[in-house]
Amino acid sequence: SASEKPESSESPVNLKNIGYENFISEGNLFIVLIPKGWGKKEKDFPYAYTKTKVYGVELSGPYNKDDARPTISVLYYEYGQFIKSYEKYINLIIGTFTRLTPEKDVYVTNTTVAGREAEKFEIETYELIMLPFARPDFEEGIIYQIVPPSKKVTVIERYIVIPAEKGFYVLNYSASLDIVKSIEGIFEKVLNSFEALIK
Repeated sequence: SASEKPESSESPVNLKNIGYENFISEGNLFIVLIPKGWGKKEKDFPYAYTKTKVYGVELSGPYNKDDARPTISVLYYEYGQFIKSYEKYINLIIGTFTRLTPEKDVYVTNTTVAGREAEKFEIETYELIMLPFARPDFEEGIIYQIVPPSKKVTVIERYIVIPAEKGFYVLNYSASLDIVKSIEGIFEKVLNSFEALIK
């Protein structure tokens, strides 16, 4: 019908006119501008289960049409038993099992952030998004295994790793292909505002 929205390649995710607010990490490790109104997580970060001390913030943006959410995180990892160097962290990320083309080389390049040397790289991964499904009727006495239908969404992840004396900072975004360009602009704003407060 005429009232239906035309199919467009434009994502329904509203990533325009984003406001920003200051964020100071726990322990005063860094200060950064973050998008206002995004989902915000300040604990239970990756590798925290290995007793690695991780501080900072992970932000989740609005869902796209595939129900995937972009994320931007700014974290500080303290060296410990599990992660003894920032190189080990980079290798862990590059070795992730959700990489789309694990056979492809990942190029780590040098850059600078807020006057400090940093390393930058990008990987292509996938996210499995559960699709809605009707639960079937079960017969008693039979063991069923349900595998809900899911959709594979390609995600671009960019990492910037800034070495420090007792650890390292990681600024990262992950976004599905349809919104990568918009997220890059937001990430640049976050990156350009980043200020490390320890050596």
